[in-house]
Amino acid sequence: MFKKIILLATLAVLGTAGGMALNTQSAAAKSYGSPKTLKGIKYTHTTPKRARGTWYNWDKTIGANKIVVKKHQVKWYYRQHKQGKWQHQQTLTGKKLYVYRQKLNHKQMFGFYAAYQDDFSFYYTGTKKLKGKTVKYMSGNYTYYKAWKYAIR
Repeated sequence: MFKKIILLATLAVLGTAGGMALNTQSAAAKSYGSPKTLKGIKYTHTTPKRARGTWYNWDKTIGANKIVVKKHQVKWYYRQHKQGKWQHQQTLTGKKLYVYRQKLNHKQMFGFYAAYQDDFSFYYTGTKKLKGKTVKYMSGNYTYYKAWKYAIR
């Protein structure tokens, strides 16, 4: 009888802890007040073709940043100043990658997000003349270039 009581108490404790663990993600999302996806904006899990490739950025105060965009994956890297190895920062892959698209000021904007993320960091692509050559860029909060030599101006 005593063994049954201990077994039932153990199951109750594990069941309660398991239920709390399963509920923490939705509770965290509710505490932020944000839905899993951005409201009113459609999404896919596929990146735009024009955004695919490796993009570089250089800023004197922040250092170097790199974004590697593939069809169903986006990876962010950073590097302190211009030395050392690239440090992996974040990866979004497959169903964990939410790609939002919208048109703003006649520009086709897109953003790469995780679930429950709502920082509104959208990008757009284009070309501009730098050092006598037409180069591709991706702009958002910062401007990224296809070639490292244009990013380190």
